[in-house]
Amino acid sequence: MYISKWWGYLIGGSDDSLALIDYLEQLDLTDVTLNQILKDLGFDILLSEGDLKTGGNIGFDRRSANGTFRVELDIACGALIDLSAIVLECLKTGYVDLHDLDETRQPCKLYIDASEEKRNLLREELNKFSRNPLSYNLAELVPTDDMRELAEKAKMIADELL
Repeated sequence: MYISKWWGYLIGGSDDSLALIDYLEQLDLTDVTLNQILKDLGFDILLSEGDLKTGGNIGFDRRSANGTFRVELDIACGALIDLSAIVLECLKTGYVDLHDLDETRQPCKLYIDASEEKRNLLREELNKFSRNPLSYNLAELVPTDDMRELAEKAKMIADELL
């Protein structure tokens, strides 16, 4: 997996990361657009309002045997960094296998079509984060050194999303 150099600790290692993978898994599709993912999760509104620092109401409705319930993504900037890494994986290898993101999942190849415009939107947000990571609500939960390391990784991902 191309993104394995980043995936696992600061990126891809949170409850929101697992929830994002749950969302992708429940799509039950092999082809999806980044635009659809952004809309489904509520990132389209959050990004248009320009408030990724404090988060917002993002998440999705998860279906289960007991009905449907709302899954909230608590740290918007972290979830967007995770999503950006997944998009980068699709850009570099053509797809992402959900099993590679979380070994408890069954192998499932997902192809995410990300337009240049939407990739630029991700790049812009990652670059904003990398310039001032300590101004984001995530900094209340993560040590300063880890925030700076996450900012460096976010910048590297942004640079590759061309």
